[in-house]
Amino acid sequence: MKELQKISENQRTLQEQMIDMRKELSEEFIEVKREIKDLQKEMKEVKEDKQKLEKKQDKFQAKLERLEVKNNKLEERQEKLERKELEFQVRVRNIVEEPKENLKQITTQILADLLQIQDEVMEDCIEKVYRVTTNYSRKNKVARDVIVQFERRRTREEVLRTSNKNTIRYKGQKVTILKEHPPSTMQKRKKYLFLTEELKKRHIRFRWEWKEGLMATYNQERVWITSEEKAKEFYKNLMKKENGPTPPDQNSERLRKKPRITSPDNTHYATTPQTSNLICLEEEEAKEEEEEETTQH
Repeated sequence: MKELQKISENQRTLQEQMIDMRKELSEEFIEVKREIKDLQKEMKEVKEDKQKLEKKQDKFQAKLERLEVKNNKLEERQEKLERKELEFQVRVRNIVEEPKENLKQITTQILADLLQIQDEVMEDCIEKVYRVTTNYSRKNKVARDVIVQFERRRTREEVLRTSNKNTIRYKGQKVTILKEHPPSTMQKRKKYLFLTEELKKRHIRFRWEWKEGLMATYNQERVWITSEEKAKEFYKNLMKKENGPTPPDQNSERLRKKPRITSPDNTHYATTPQTSNLICLEEEEAKEEEEEETTQH
């Protein structure tokens, strides 16, 4: 009898323990479920935040693209305005600089002799003349360039056209007349200098494009290079195909006998020893990153 009671008590104790264990397990399950639910809620919130951020990012990206387009248009307008302002100017290089010089009179005589007209007529065509200090003139200790502002664009075009066909000298020094380019244009051309140097070495014709890049005549075909990436690719292919400078082709030989050739916007072909110096002058300006400190006389 006692044994039965003892067994019965043991069973009740075991049942109570089982009930307690189930209760604990149930409570733990409830806690786990609550944590899972909270985690799911957090994940949902994170996902929603991510979607919001992505939407914001897309909006910012679209806005950035619109601003870049607007900026490019503004840069084009600025370059156009700068180009228009320079349509009445030329840069004269290598006029010997002297103390107390009458720069306008000297320049007038040089240009009048070039166009074969009277000094008085030439003087009426010139609005102003002044020298500019550049990094190039400072580093190389040479005479500062002279900027000539004409009254009419036609006079400037005639000066450029005539100077292409004639050698100008002043006090024994060869004088060069260059077309003025906007700083933004010179800045764009700087990134192509590594390629143009190689094109000149190989006697490959090229001319600068108005907006961006250059056009080269290679293997009797025209190649337009309008980005730095294309320039690097063309340079890489050029170095692969040809090791060392190639001899001048027949076109180059013919061009050596002709006057300096220009494109419609007066940019230069790298073709002959006669023209290479003029091309180098423009590229030296780009290399030197000229920041002009203008002093008018």
